[in-house]
This record gives sequence, structure tokens and C-alpha cells, in this order.
Amino acid sequence: MRFHNIPVRDIMQEAVRYGGVIVDVRTEEEFLRGHIPMAVNVPLSDIQYGNYNLPKNKVLLTYCQYGGGSALAARLLSQAGYKVINTVGGIVQYKGALTKNR
Repeated sequence: MRFHNIPVRDIMQEAVRYGGVIVDVRTEEEFLRGHIPMAVNVPLSDIQYGNYNLPKNKVLLTYCQYGGGSALAARLLSQAGYKVINTVGGIVQYKGALTKNR
């Protein structure tokens, strides 16, 4: 399977458009310090080991800190049969408000 890339600035718009799930693939600690609203945290290491439970009937929108980890996650999830959109630029280029858990 394949996935396509969008700029991280478009993640919220595309999530709404597709009714998708925003997946933050950073570590739990990074996620708690601040994440894109409505995101769920599934660290890249969990994806690599198949330790995740994500809905197959939804589009997944992946992001990470800078962009490399989310591309790998998108490839792995796509190979597992998920519909995936990867965001380019990572959270460092995201200009919207963040949700913080600490």
C-alpha cells in the first residue's frame, strides 16, 4: 500500500475532511509536553513492534518531531493495510495551538 504526504500545517483540515485519526508517533514524554489537538499517542517503537490498536476504517494522519519518524510510521502502517497520510515538517513546523498534559 501507499501513503501520501501533506504539510503539517494542513493536518487539522485533512483530519476533519477524512474523519481521520491524528497519530503522534513521538515518545509519551514528548506527547505529554505538547501535542496537536485530538492526537493519540502511538510511539514509533510501538508501531515497529506491532504494539498498537488503531481503527482500520479511518484515515490515519501521522506526525512526529521533525518528519522522519512519521514517514517511517506511515510506511509501516500502510504496509499493514491502513489508509495513511503523512505530515511533512513535524510538530516543530506546526503553528497551531498545542494541547499540554503537564
